[in-house]
Amino acid sequence: MCHCEPAAFWRVRQSMLTRSHRLLRRLRASRNDTHITVTLKNNIAFLKKIESRLKSAGVLSPRAEAEALILHFGRLTRLDFFTGEKEISVSVRRMIQKVLRVRQTGKPLAYLTNEAPFYGYTFQVTKDTLIPRPETELLVEEATRVLDKFYSGQNPEILDVGTGSGCIAISLTLQRPACRMTAFDASLKALEVARKNVKLFGLNDKIQLAHSRLFNSFGKNKRAFWDIVVSNPPYVPSEDLPKLSREVRSEPRLALDGGAKGVETIERLLKQAPFYIKKDGWLLMEIGDGQAAILSEKMKRNRSFKNFRFVKDLNGIDRIMVAQCHCEPAAFGGRGNLRFCHPRNL
Repeated sequence: MCHCEPAAFWRVRQSMLTRSHRLLRRLRASRNDTHITVTLKNNIAFLKKIESRLKSAGVLSPRAEAEALILHFGRLTRLDFFTGEKEISVSVRRMIQKVLRVRQTGKPLAYLTNEAPFYGYTFQVTKDTLIPRPETELLVEEATRVLDKFYSGQNPEILDVGTGSGCIAISLTLQRPACRMTAFDASLKALEVARKNVKLFGLNDKIQLAHSRLFNSFGKNKRAFWDIVVSNPPYVPSEDLPKLSREVRSEPRLALDGGAKGVETIERLLKQAPFYIKKDGWLLMEIGDGQAAILSEKMKRNRSFKNFRFVKDLNGIDRIMVAQCHCEPAAFGGRGNLRFCHPRNL
């Protein structure tokens, strides 16, 4: 029997309860820490297992791809994964193992996750679209420089030829919302993907999509609509296609095969684009390794353009060709009725 005074008794009791609660919280924290430690250990072990299998399959970046597969299909953030806050479920593990078997056959990671990063954004991609490359971001950067220098405060018309997933057109529009963007592609299936991405970014009212192989949909109607034309055309030499990695060979041949020396589509663009670019407008194209020398000689003889230059990528390769259109639209029959054949009415 306690001989304490009532007030003192309750103080002692409260102190004992406080110590008990603290002890209980520590016990729970200890159990939670133990669970997190076990979860993290299991996560890392699974990551290493996937990495090892990818490495044995000849994947160039097995660690990065292993992480990407786990985070994507596990719907995890890197913080969730590497702090052990969330565990990879059995069903997710099975799914990743199944996807991994497909990846080991050479199917690109982007076609398994159906998404690819570009210019700080994430785009939907499928086997019907080219997978965006980091070097293509240089095309967007150069286009924004031209916009800032020559079209500041204006609403320039821009065309993306061969839009694929729409990553170039969308990135440019997001960077410079004042522009009016049109995008062509020869593949209807690629246009479906581009349309999904345009909707995903809420740009239905900003970007017009049209089915056309280069400018073929215009027929004989040659009118100067655009201030700037950008393109990432196919530029891989046909003879080099068999030498590409199995991952790249999985991408659409239409988006890769540039014909002899890789410049056939580029030459058609150089021939056709001046009919549709306004005077003093611009053409910007991504090109392949070693093609700058070939194109430089052709540009010197091309009276349609002036002020052409090449921009090197991080590897020192001339990657982007920038050229200014020199001809008056009147030289090709005048602008005529724009509404008649504008791509928004195709």
